[in-house]
Amino acid sequence: MQNKLLKPIFSLALAFAMLASLFFGIMPTKAFAVTQSEIDELKQQKAALSEQTASYESTISSLKGKKNAQIELKTALDSKLALTNQQIMNLEEQIKLHDALIERKTKEVDEAQKVADEQLEKYKKRVRAMEESGRYNYLEVLFGANSIGEFLSLIDDIGDIMKSDKELEESYKESVANLKEVKAEYETAQAEMKQNKAECAKLKDQLQVDISEAAAVIASLQADINENASVLSTLESQESALQSQIQAKVKQLNEEKKANESKPSSGGGSSGGSATGTGSLVWPSGCTYITSRQGPRTHPVTGEYKNHGGTDIGASYGSAIYAADSGRVVQSSDGWNGGWGNYVMIDHGNGMQTLYAHMSSRAVSVGQTVKKGQVIGYVGSTGMSTGPHLHFEMYINGSRVDPQKQYPGMSFTYSPSA
Repeated sequence: MQNKLLKPIFSLALAFAMLASLFFGIMPTKAFAVTQSEIDELKQQKAALSEQTASYESTISSLKGKKNAQIELKTALDSKLALTNQQIMNLEEQIKLHDALIERKTKEVDEAQKVADEQLEKYKKRVRAMEESGRYNYLEVLFGANSIGEFLSLIDDIGDIMKSDKELEESYKESVANLKEVKAEYETAQAEMKQNKAECAKLKDQLQVDISEAAAVIASLQADINENASVLSTLESQESALQSQIQAKVKQLNEEKKANESKPSSGGGSSGGSATGTGSLVWPSGCTYITSRQGPRTHPVTGEYKNHGGTDIGASYGSAIYAADSGRVVQSSDGWNGGWGNYVMIDHGNGMQTLYAHMSSRAVSVGQTVKKGQVIGYVGSTGMSTGPHLHFEMYINGSRVDPQKQYPGMSFTYSPSA
């Protein structure tokens, strides 16, 4: 009778072990969305960025030392800086994913260790039971049968017990193999994250070196105004031309707004692509340190006393730039752009336009609708800039206004030269 009870007990133990293994195997996957494929995709993007950086390094080397090639050199350096910053952002995203993956693998290792320990304990108990009973004398049990029917039943029971013993052993071996595999994946993720952090730190150091080199190019123009008079004159003309284009665009947008307001309502809603601001503004940066106010000033490069059309915010390189209000992107361009570098302009549909210049890179394109506070780009030093900052301009009903005055109650700090 005791032998017949062994069959259901072993079957239940094995069923629980298999169920536990299945549960623990599925649970971490559902609890964490991070996959190795996401990290691999970022690695591919990083490799592509590295290739582009190498191309710009070659261009920069060829331009160094060439007379009257400062603008081309500065533009190339700006492009390389943007790529370096994108690599840093890529690595920081990889580190973030690795953190989540390591957290997941830590739980998987703990659960795999728990399953392996449980399987080992079951296996030890079974071995001890066999040792205590003299390794279980199956022949003695069989020959103790009182009838042919009992003999056949015992053979069936013993066969199941031997099978259960084997399955218990295999289940333990499988749990140990799974534990080793999960530990290896955990160690790989740890090693990759350590490597990413080291490379990210190295790129951040290189970024500062490149920023200084780009600023030195502009400083070389400033150092000898007489020698670079023709170059500076050309730059002044380019800046004036871009200012005229912006003013014309502002006028066009406001005229379109008035024309649309004078049209009788058809009840069909506004035309596609338009967006109206909320009227409640957010500051376009996490930084409130002002390096240059709007209004008359001595130009930091040309030395000319002239009007500064916007507010310069001394934010750090690569920090986020936010849309001051909801609206539609009407200008978005990379390049020198009259000295403004990479810039974005947003029409807020209520007679207000805002402009963001010297970006390291843009995150929006022309025609795109944006929401208040949405990231539209990242702080840089592109164009005629002596260091990382955000140049922020605002137009209301066609007139350029001081952006800071549109943020009553907000406190700012200022550089000595502001």
